[in-house]
Amino acid sequence: MNSTVVVDLLLRAAGRVAFAKACAYFLWPAAAPVADVMMKARGAAGLLISRAASEATPQLYFQLLRHAGVQAAVAAFAA
Repeated sequence: MNSTVVVDLLLRAAGRVAFAKACAYFLWPAAAPVADVMMKARGAAGLLISRAASEATPQLYFQLLRHAGVQAAVAAFAA
């Protein structure tokens, strides 16, 4: 490989890293409220459900999960 090609590749990689860091810094406040409202559904391969509904009636969630299936439980607890 030519040394100018290597330098060019390194500069592009550094630029991508800087861009990703800037996006994470500026876009994190927009995504933060979602983390408080939603949570990963237990036993449902990481699907998202309402945190408030899950904490209010966890027994209902697990009953639906066992008897009606994952899709029914997640649909009932969706925000």
